[in-house]
Amino acid sequence: MKSLFVVISACLFSMAAWALDLDDAKSQGLVGEQRNGYLGLIVTDNTEAAALVTRINRQRRSHYQGIADTQKTPLANIESIAGDKLVERAAEQGHYHQNSAGRWTR
Repeated sequence: MKSLFVVISACLFSMAAWALDLDDAKSQGLVGEQRNGYLGLIVTDNTEAAALVTRINRQRRSHYQGIADTQKTPLANIESIAGDKLVERAAEQGHYHQNSAGRWTR
């Protein structure tokens, strides 16, 4: 019984190691930075990337809302500022990002 537990634990750990992270998704061209401060899905049929985008965007929105509340400013202002910075950083690193026309570029 104990060895079964060890095998199952090892399998779960190895699956977690295979899980897609943000850096990998950006490097593989699956996701990119949008001008609104959130991640966008470039490869729409990748369910793992879609789940990552949903999770990251939920975290970002929560973080942005906290900043907006602290600064007593609209959420849209924080999203716009973050979007500008994230798009600029993505462009510098050679990752996908939205250009001013809203198209994906690398």
